[in-house]
Amino acid sequence: MFRSKGTIGLDIGSSRVKAIQLKRSGRGIELEKFGIAEIFPRGSRPEDASELRRLKVDAVRKALDTAGITLRNAITAVSGESVIVRYIQVPEMPEEELKNALRWEAEEYIPFRLEDVNLDSVVLGHAEQAGVGKIDVLLVSAKKDLVENHLSILREIGLTPSIVDVDSFAFLNCFEVNHEPGGQEIVALVNIGAGVTNINIYVGGVSRFSRDISIAGDSITQAIRSRLEISFNQAEELKLAEGAPMAEEEHPPTGGGGSLLETIRGAVEEMAGQSIGDSTPEALASKAIRNSLQNLVGEIRRSIQFFENQSNGRTVQKIVLGGGTSRMKNLPAFIAHEMNLPTEIINPLQRINPSGSGLDQTLLNSSREFLSVGIGLALRGVME
Repeated sequence: MFRSKGTIGLDIGSSRVKAIQLKRSGRGIELEKFGIAEIFPRGSRPEDASELRRLKVDAVRKALDTAGITLRNAITAVSGESVIVRYIQVPEMPEEELKNALRWEAEEYIPFRLEDVNLDSVVLGHAEQAGVGKIDVLLVSAKKDLVENHLSILREIGLTPSIVDVDSFAFLNCFEVNHEPGGQEIVALVNIGAGVTNINIYVGGVSRFSRDISIAGDSITQAIRSRLEISFNQAEELKLAEGAPMAEEEHPPTGGGGSLLETIRGAVEEMAGQSIGDSTPEALASKAIRNSLQNLVGEIRRSIQFFENQSNGRTVQKIVLGGGTSRMKNLPAFIAHEMNLPTEIINPLQRINPSGSGLDQTLLNSSREFLSVGIGLALRGVME
């Protein structure tokens, strides 16, 4: 059931801020306002933490102003290595006992001191093993300094944080509402941002695996930058222009029946992943992209294998991509080929009507890949 609440979704990412305002419209949901702003509009990325914070504050202000958003309550999210998600089983017990029991269990599963984290939990379901009742629990912790630093940005601008979520769960929320997956679907949700990639496995309406990794869009850009010794912005442009390698380019033919020199040349080219002497910026960038994406695919593969090994024979059926890095040309085809799984890009507006009177439709169409987390957050403000 939908209800109207004066709350926005505010996604403060690694490179952009996205502000989303939704409202109930008849029996559906309408995108009323949205704004997006670069955190590093001049390209330079400061090492100083206070300067980085200032840039984030400026970007939030710009996103809100661009959208014309005046609401003051915000739902936001955090991600990264300071956010730990664990899926555990505990013996069946009354609800009032569960909370105390989970704090004891958390000491085993959370690699931080409990006094240094905010801890939350959700009951995913109930099971029975050898006649003994079990409770499946999702346990989430986030370091207090991460959350406080994040919320201090909102407070400086006069926003009131109403909910702090986790990026991967907001992405899952956006996927579930827009794509309406069947009850038996098992989907790997891969949200590839600039600084962090969220991997979340959706099973029958709930998350059954969640992990954040640091291989993301900026990792690819930095690899190009290091190989070519160019600026970050130039490397970013090359990344988007080149895109992911086509499947047939992965292992170029070495030829057969030729001279010994041709055979050696072919073997070297195969090991190098590119033609000998091909040192154009495009060829070098393609090599850097290929290596980075193969590292990313390796982490996705390990995550899926871990889930499948723990899931009593259930297997992932497809991959759904999102995040700004999903704009890379040919990325779904590359991942589908590497993972041997159908792969598609999320449509964060599939069931949300983008008909707000002040929307910049051109900007909206060019920004869709960035909006999933922000929309997933804003959905919590209009849904029960």
